Amino acid sequence: MLTRVLLALVSLTSASVIADTPVPFGVRVQPLASMPTDPAPAQIDADLLANVDAAEQAVISMEQRLGPYHPDLTAPLVDAAHLATQSGEIALAASLYDRALHNARVNDGLYGDQQLPILRGLLDLYLVSGDRAAFEERAAYQFRLLGSGVPPFETGELQAALEFFDVSLDALLDVAWETRGRDVLRLHDRFESMTEEVCADQSVNRDWCEPFTFRLGRFYYLLEYKLDVLVDDPRFESAFRDTEWQSLEREPRLDVLQRRLFGQGEKLFEALLTVDADNPAALSALADWYWFYRKRDRALELYRQACALRRTVSPSGALPEHPKLAYELAFQERPIR
Repeated sequence: MLTRVLLALVSLTSASVIADTPVPFGVRVQPLASMPTDPAPAQIDADLLANVDAAEQAVISMEQRLGPYHPDLTAPLVDAAHLATQSGEIALAASLYDRALHNARVNDGLYGDQQLPILRGLLDLYLVSGDRAAFEERAAYQFRLLGSGVPPFETGELQAALEFFDVSLDALLDVAWETRGRDVLRLHDRFESMTEEVCADQSVNRDWCEPFTFRLGRFYYLLEYKLDVLVDDPRFESAFRDTEWQSLEREPRLDVLQRRLFGQGEKLFEALLTVDADNPAALSALADWYWFYRKRDRALELYRQACALRRTVSPSGALPEHPKLAYELAFQERPIR
């Protein structure tokens, strides 16, 4: 697996360290030292396995007695799935959660709230098992279930959107984008428009504009890092004709996207400052963006403003070495020792 060595851009980092670093800034990372080591093989409790079998048989008996889609089946299915998860029966647990989810949809409607705790169980299960594709699929479904990011916004919808965007960004870090063109463009358009709407909505922007802005900012850094490679390919114009990458003017959409990134990022962080003008993190983020594009005089001015607002910031200093970092523990392959 391609090892990702990413740097989290922090405020007031010295110029000698970040001047020409060719990696995307602003991506959330997890130090390898903080990752737990593989535990000793777990000893499965025989009583727990017996309980799983008993719960599964109880569900089968209820289905035979009440029918396959009776509303009373949902809770026993979830309980059995929870027991299967505890016993390490991942495939069985996923199957039981899926059946519970389908049963809830049949009885409570396609957009019923009864699906939410079941989805949460599935997401936690896929996170533990490291099944990123399944996690992506269910996170996207949860996002749609809670409104697809369309106002009026509610807390659950916004939290689900952040979770969906997080896992989508993680998935794009180490795949070839030529094979996921529609995914990249669709995610960009949805992510950008929702962030603009959240930051413009006075009922939620004080609490939610910052997390959406910073996530979209990370996406912009990733776009700049990835699109340089693709757009500068001299074979692009002659060999890459897929219309999904083209705008209505028939220009490659990747090229259009890259050329507007600096202005879009500047506009993004300035919008956050209109919501909270005295936010040192927002000032630092805008300064980081200017520094990334080598507009260092403007960046240093903003860093000084951020320091004046946040006196607890320690002086900058050179890093002794590039730390080895990883993003999401659940989706990493463990090295063979």
